[in-house]
Order: sequence, then C-alpha cells, then structure tokens
Amino acid sequence: MHSSLRRTLLLWLLVPLLLLFSVGTMVVYQLALNYAEDAYDRALYESANDIQQLAKESLKTSGRLELPSVAREILLADQHDKTFFSILNEHGTLIAGDGKLLLPTDDADSEDGTSYYDTAVNGEEVRAIATEFAADEAGQRHSWRILVGETRNKRESLAKDILTSFVVPQALVILIAAGLVILGVRRGLAPLDTLRESLARRSHNDMRPLDTPKVPVEVQPLLREINSLLTRLAAVFEAQQRFIADAAHQLRTPLAGLTAQTDLARAQSNPPQTQHALDQIKTVSTRLNHAVNQLLSLARNEPGADKSLRLEPIDLNELGRESTLEWVGQAVECGIDLGFEGAESPAVITGDSMRLKEMLDNLIDNALRYCPHGSTVTVRVGEGPTLCVEDNGPGIPPEERSGVFERFHRLLGNEADGNGLGLAIVREIAEMHGASVEVSEGADGRGALFRVKFPAMLPA
Repeated sequence: MHSSLRRTLLLWLLVPLLLLFSVGTMVVYQLALNYAEDAYDRALYESANDIQQLAKESLKTSGRLELPSVAREILLADQHDKTFFSILNEHGTLIAGDGKLLLPTDDADSEDGTSYYDTAVNGEEVRAIATEFAADEAGQRHSWRILVGETRNKRESLAKDILTSFVVPQALVILIAAGLVILGVRRGLAPLDTLRESLARRSHNDMRPLDTPKVPVEVQPLLREINSLLTRLAAVFEAQQRFIADAAHQLRTPLAGLTAQTDLARAQSNPPQTQHALDQIKTVSTRLNHAVNQLLSLARNEPGADKSLRLEPIDLNELGRESTLEWVGQAVECGIDLGFEGAESPAVITGDSMRLKEMLDNLIDNALRYCPHGSTVTVRVGEGPTLCVEDNGPGIPPEERSGVFERFHRLLGNEADGNGLGLAIVREIAEMHGASVEVSEGADGRGALFRVKFPAMLPA
C-alpha cells in the first residue's frame, strides 16, 4: 500500500498532541489530588490540635479530661462531611467521643507521633488522624490518644472541580491546536494538490516544464528532475517526429512514381493475369500512399506542433459543407449516402483551417471505411459549437470506445481497410484547438457518433 503524506503528517502531529494531553491531564489530576489531600489533612490536624488544647485546658481547670458539648460541636461541625472523634487513655478506654474510629495500623504514615490513615465507618470511606499527648491528672502523669476523622466528600468534590476546571479548557486548547494542525497540513500540501490538478488537465502532448517557484522547497528538486525528464522526452518526440516526417517524405516520391507507372501500365492492353496483378499493385500502392499521408499528418500534429498553428476565425458550417462535398464521389463509389446538416446560425471558432479540415476528413474517411454498402453518414454542425459525424453502421462496442483514439488501434474482427491512425490524428488536432472528442452510439442506438466539442469563441 502507498503511504499518504497527509495522513503521515497528521498522525505524527496529532497523536503526540493527544498523548501529551492525556499524560498532562493525569499528572495534573494526581497533583491536584495530592494538594487537596495535604490541605484537608492539615485541616484534620488543626481539628485534632484544637481538641487536644481543649482537653489540656479541661485538665488544668477541673483536673478531669472532658470536652464541653458546645465546643465539640463547633470544632467538628461540617456541612459536607460526617466527622468522628475519640479520646482514648493509655489503656485504650474511650474517654470522650463517639468511639467509631479504629486505631491506625502499624503501616500508617506517622511523623512526630501523628499518624494519617484511611479507614471506614458504617461502610463509608474515612480519612483519619491519630495524635498523642501527655498531661497530669490527679497528680499523676497520663497519656491520651486523640482520633479525628471525616468522610471524603469534600476531597472528591474538590478533585472533580480541579479536573473539570483543567480538562475543559485544556480540551478546547487541544481541539483548537488540532484544527490548526489540520489546517496547516492542508495549506502546506495545497501546492501539491494544485500541481496534481495542473498535471491532470495537461494534454499528453504538453511537454512544457512544470512551474517550480509555487511549490515547497522540499519538492523543487523532484520537480527539477521531472522537468529534466520532460525535456528529454520532448527531444525524443521531436526526433521521432523528424524521423517519421523524413521517412514519409522519402516514401512519397517513389510511391507517386509507382502509382503513375501502374496507371500507365493498366491503361495498356494486358493479358488478364497481368491486368489483375496491376490492379492489385494499384490497390496496395493506394493503401500505402494513404498510410504515408497519415504518418505525415501525425508528424505534423505531434507535441510542439501547436506553435505552427495559423489561427483565424472559421465557420464550421462552411468547413463541414466543403469537406462533405469533396467526399461525395468516394461515398457514391462505396454505395453510402453522405449528407451534411449545418447549424441555423454561424458556428465560428478560432482555429487552423488546414488542420481542422484534415481532422474532419479523417472522421469522414473512417465512417466510409467501416460502414457497409447502403449505410448513411451525416456530417452535422451543432450548438456548443460542435462538429459531429454520425453513421448507422456496425458501431463501436462500449468496451472499445476508450481505445479507438489510440495509435494503431484496430477493432477486433473488423476486416475494413485502415491502419489505426485516423482517429489518433483526430484527437491530436482536437486537443491542439482546446477541443474534446468523444464517441457514442448513433441515433436509435445504431452506428457510431463522433462529436468534437470546441470552446466557444469569446466576443471581440
């Protein structure tokens, strides 16, 4: 499979961006949890310290450890979490509080006699603290342990708030960044799309160098190599064109002499066998002369030949009528009804009259060669403007239509004379004039309809 540059860039830019966002979100969330945990642990420590101070004050004033109910309610009041506390003596006996908190285990975090640990009360998770203090009671030294705990509602709520306040803006930033990345990749690769579209619109005859300043610097070396290749191909085509033209010119003179001598010999009184041989030579020389003329025509219309175009306003009605009249004699010999239908108004285009006549001659010649005796061929000028040649002959199978304009293409099973160059010449001349040529079924689904559509002539 071929890799996509656009897909590769997007993957290498967007995937790391999303990974960084995910990792950053998890790290920030964990840090937020740690900060929240530390803050609320300090609040627990302050509550335990306040209870300790009240206990010490009670021992000083009354000699007994007891907490006023009002002070206890103020210290432990919380609208979000349930709070619990216990005061135990050195024997583990409950002196004050609700007694719902368990003692910390040995593996609880402990520092300076203070331990933080997680426990549960009535199935709810609780964060608790355990501290110890010593004081005199009734003239004797005693130690007490204070346990304070609260459920985790505030902690979880704060963690969610922190996560939400971070993730939503971060997600918006990521979405904007992803959009900018996609837009940047698209804009960065836009010159390549423009180059592709320019190449797609080009004729196969167009060997001009590609325009390099409009593409990225990284692509310019590739374009320079492509331009170098196009230059070499143009030189090869030019050499091929010269060879075909020279060869055709070299063949025309002896062929003309052969045809003249054959006509002279046929005009004499000859035995039947000799006359038959001369007729065969005449037929072959005619075919060969036709092939040479088409080779010359192909050479004249090779890539680069558009520089020699003699452009002038041409009325397709006049062009079609004149060419049709020139082919009437041959059509009568073939037993084919050749007609012309002009447009109601002038169909004026800008073109080379000689080459356009050559194009129409090849279309008419093609129709006369492949249509059987008794067929009808019509040359028609239509709106657009268009130039059409329609027949009711055997037609062209749909699967063959895309290849009939290729050089030396012949329909399988067809015995008609031809070398497969006529329609190739038609396409070359049409493209030189910026026109398109296509073939379809004729009227009532019979025969073939060749349509050449020209660009409209702009008003002066």
